[in-house]
Amino acid sequence: MRKTALTFFVFLLAVMAFSQQIASDKVPGPVKQAFTRQFPTAKGVQYGADNGNYKILFMDQGKQNILTYNPAGKLLESEKEISPSGLPKEVTASVTKNFPGYTIVATVKREAFDKGICYEMDLKKGEGGYSVRFSDKGEILQQEARKVEYKVTTKQKK
Repeated sequence: MRKTALTFFVFLLAVMAFSQQIASDKVPGPVKQAFTRQFPTAKGVQYGADNGNYKILFMDQGKQNILTYNPAGKLLESEKEISPSGLPKEVTASVTKNFPGYTIVATVKREAFDKGICYEMDLKKGEGGYSVRFSDKGEILQQEARKVEYKVTTKQKK
C-alpha cells in the first residue's frame, strides 16, 4: 500500500534561510542542557545562530520542531509541525470561510512566549496558494500570495 507524505522541507528551508547553521560545539552549554532536558530522545538535531539567539531544528515523535533559545538557555519560541486536525476549530472555520477550495498542505503551531500562540500554514489551490498566519481565535494576522511548492515523497509499506 502506498502512502503519500509531504516532506516538510519548505519548513526546514525557511528556518535555515534566516539562521546560520553552526556546529554543536558552538552552542552554549545552557542552551544544549535546556534542550536535552526537554527533548532527550530528539532525532536529526541541527543548530543555527540567529541574531544572537540559537535555533534548534529536530524531529520528535515524527514531527519537525524548531526551538529558539537565548544564550542563557531560556526558551523564547517553539514551532511544531502539526496536522490540520490539530488546529483549533476557530482557525479551521476561518480557513474554510476565507479560502474556499484551498487545501492545507503544511501547518505549524508557533508559540512565542512574549506574544502567544499562532498558526502558520501553506494553502494550495492548483498552482497558486497562500502562506497565512492565524491567531488562535482564527483572525488572519498575515497573508502572502505565492506559488506553493512541495517535494512529495512516496513510501512503500512493507
